[in-house]
Amino acid sequence: MNVYLAKFIMYYEVHRMYHEGHFMPQISDYLGLNRRTVSRYLSMYDQDYESFLLK
Repeated sequence: MNVYLAKFIMYYEVHRMYHEGHFMPQISDYLGLNRRTVSRYLSMYDQDYESFLLK
């Protein structure tokens, strides 16, 4: 699996967990991400994240 796809899967996993009712600290602990990264992912739309990855 390429890195681009793996990062997109992580982005969608953060959004899925958040919409299931998990809090940001729970998501960051479960996925091993920094809380600021989780917050940044949640503030982005799909298109914003895609352009962020392409930079």
